[in-house]
Amino acid sequence: MLKFINSVSWPFILAVFIYVVLTPKAFVDGRTISNVEKTSIIKTIKVDNHEIIDCYDIFKQPSLTHPMLHNHTIQMRPSVYPKNIKSVNLGTLQITQTWHKYGTCPHRTVPIRRSVGKHYYSTLLRKQRRPKPFHGKKPNTLQPNGIRENHEYAVIKVRGSFLGAQAKINLWNPNVETMIEMSVSQIWVTAGDDNDLNTIEAGWAVDATNFGDYQTRFFIMWTSDSYKHSCINMRCPGFVQTSPDISLGCNFTEISTFNGDQKDATFSIYKDQNNGNWWVQLQGISLGYYPSSLFTRLSKTADDVEFGGEIYNGRYKGRHTTTQMGSGHFPSEGGLGISSYFSHVQVLNENNEAKDPEDAETYVSNPDCYDLKVDKKRTNGYSFNYGGSGYNDNCQ
Repeated sequence: MLKFINSVSWPFILAVFIYVVLTPKAFVDGRTISNVEKTSIIKTIKVDNHEIIDCYDIFKQPSLTHPMLHNHTIQMRPSVYPKNIKSVNLGTLQITQTWHKYGTCPHRTVPIRRSVGKHYYSTLLRKQRRPKPFHGKKPNTLQPNGIRENHEYAVIKVRGSFLGAQAKINLWNPNVETMIEMSVSQIWVTAGDDNDLNTIEAGWAVDATNFGDYQTRFFIMWTSDSYKHSCINMRCPGFVQTSPDISLGCNFTEISTFNGDQKDATFSIYKDQNNGNWWVQLQGISLGYYPSSLFTRLSKTADDVEFGGEIYNGRYKGRHTTTQMGSGHFPSEGGLGISSYFSHVQVLNENNEAKDPEDAETYVSNPDCYDLKVDKKRTNGYSFNYGGSGYNDNCQ
């Protein structure tokens, strides 16, 4: 950490300190709250010194400022739901986030996380070192050496024509070596190619650059132009939230322990066939949707779906990162309680029916560092174990 700070000029650090001290705390992820937005906030819930939840009037939420969403009529709930989804797939985990202990958002409002205090200072410093974005670099766009811009993967991929995907993802808190790195477990729903790539992504991440700490947090992300522009959570207009219960970017309060209790949650992305909107669900709760008008290729169907883990390898100290994927343990070390898992993995076909993946491809960019193994017994539907430690005797 000291070496990193020394690489940044002290005048810059002093300027940041003065800026943070003298600037009001009305920041949303480094963005000041405008007077218009202030009038849209119905209630504010203070969680701690570094996190605040603002309950926005659902009809005045910031996402509706997107040029494609002027005069947009909010869809309050999906008009259709996927077929053949079994309730057992959701498990028994009750989704709680830390802010729930301090209050609730009223009816017809949506919770949006505001980052304040010291996290904004560290974010300014990190922006000097880290390019954007990191989430969602697509496995099928990797360079011949299997790594694109230091991103590494352990995923399965299914090709076809789909209306969505769902999986139960094991929740862990992997070690992330430096603040410019990340560890992600997620679902990608994609269409198009490198020149016209559309994606919607959902899962959990440990990512200090985006969230200001090393907690395991819920995230979603999208792009409609091959990541030339992309947006995580509510950082920019696009995602229309409808649920008052779950806040994007907030942490999971229940995490798995090694050889102990296992926690997981079901993440879903699916298209409403009646209007084309792409809904995101967490543990059966419909959070909101990406309007079809945001996309070029995903305005129709997805042409592939991917499930698995991703890390960013910053090569701190000139070697491979020790950033962990999943639980930080390889599938070869053991299954339940040791390596992380995806279970009840399903894709939604063009008839909106949930099906197990067929002819799924496995892609592991660097098996000495992270790996993936499909469970052929299918005790918990289509499932696989994945993860790894990063730097080790074979992973340099």
